[in-house]
Amino acid sequence: MMKVFISMLIFCSALISAQQTKILDNFSMKASSYDAKVFEKSNLNIYYQFKFLKDKKISQNPREGLCVLQIGENYSKFSDTKTLQRDSMFEKFSHLESVGAREMNQLFTYNPLWNMESLKSAADKKVTYQKRYKTKYEYEEPQPEFKWQLHNESKKILDYSCKKATVKYRGREFVAWYTTEIPVNNGPYIFEGLPGLILELEDSQNKYHFTAVGIDKKPMDIYLRNDKEILKISRAKFREVEKTYHDNPGAFHGKALNEDGSPMVVKSKPLLYDPFELE
Repeated sequence: MMKVFISMLIFCSALISAQQTKILDNFSMKASSYDAKVFEKSNLNIYYQFKFLKDKKISQNPREGLCVLQIGENYSKFSDTKTLQRDSMFEKFSHLESVGAREMNQLFTYNPLWNMESLKSAADKKVTYQKRYKTKYEYEEPQPEFKWQLHNESKKILDYSCKKATVKYRGREFVAWYTTEIPVNNGPYIFEGLPGLILELEDSQNKYHFTAVGIDKKPMDIYLRNDKEILKISRAKFREVEKTYHDNPGAFHGKALNEDGSPMVVKSKPLLYDPFELE
């Protein structure tokens, strides 16, 4: 019978990304380090309900999550609120000598639906992205420019009067609803370029839908993880990693070895590859 040995640190990273996992009571490992760079405090936070329809052929019931756009004087960040909660737990546990089943099972309750974190710098017009495929990857690019088409249609969102705009972005068509009553050039993910805050955004295939459900001015840290294990690569290389992961996610679950010590080829069922950015 073949024995498989898996690197514990990579294995635990894989477990945290799992949707439903339960760690046994006798589990214990050394606490991981935590490092993050705080850029500034936010002065405006917009919370968006995020709906994601994975495949219309399979289900008409979208998965739902909650994202937040944190806006400061010089930076803004868009991420899933569960990513912020999970990072808070990681920071807390990093001060322990070891973590056990209790701590790991707490981490499993924070599984973000929107996995990409994006930090925009207003000064140099650049965006830094981070996303985890077992390992966290980071890449940077200039802020994309959006060629919006403005329309006369209007509706109310959170009691704000909004107008319609449409745009094509990296292979998808989007409809946005923005309000000039909040004269902020920003919106979900990296969308911007309208004369007001974008309160709703949806692609033409109804796969991705962001709707503002709340706004507050509570100061929050605008930060990015800065752990030494983060791999900094180009956008082109990141897209290769993304495609490779969907072709064979099992290969990302750790380092597997045969009984004689030779590398084992890990194969698993491919995942649907339909990224937010098609180009």
